[in-house]
Amino acid sequence: LLTVNSSDAVSGTCPIVITRTYTVTDPCGNFVNFIHRINVDDTQAPVVTGSLSTTTVEGCSTGAAPPAATTAAALEAMTGGITIADACTADASLTVTHSDVANGTCPIVITRTYTVTDACGNSVTVNHTINVDDTQAPVVTGSLSATTVEGCSVGAAPAAVGTIAAIEALAGGITINDLCTADASLTVSHSDAVNGTCPIVITR
Repeated sequence: LLTVNSSDAVSGTCPIVITRTYTVTDPCGNFVNFIHRINVDDTQAPVVTGSLSTTTVEGCSTGAAPPAATTAAALEAMTGGITIADACTADASLTVTHSDVANGTCPIVITRTYTVTDACGNSVTVNHTINVDDTQAPVVTGSLSATTVEGCSVGAAPAAVGTIAAIEALAGGITINDLCTADASLTVSHSDAVNGTCPIVITR
């Protein structure tokens, strides 16, 4: 009656290589060895369920975007409710990286792509949209003084100014500031409302 025994030697990861040595022995003690190699490998990417909600923040540039998550737990804690699971790698051992692509203005739309990678290099991506928007109007401090000119009609009024610097130079002393737009890039328009006679009152 032949007897069969085996022993395993294990090495490596991704794949784990099992070298199984079989020994077949006859009743007289004669034997032969042969080897069977078995590769145990994880080729399945982590699985993400759910999606991340769009985030909108006040700001002027991509620097206003929130910091990127760096762990699977931090990703799962973000608004929207995602879960991340991997058959072989615990959440704490998953690697999380990201890349940002920005487009547009008002808002600046940042598409942040997270890549979640397991211990064997299998990966899945998760997208997060971030809108960085300026919703704050310019701030004016001070007031303009009333101007009185000699004349018979509205045509005697001074011409309207067309720049922030020119408005700030008018009598009365106002300052205009915007969090995201430089003074030179602010646009100025005007409208006139006319009432009365002697004087004609123009509200510009």
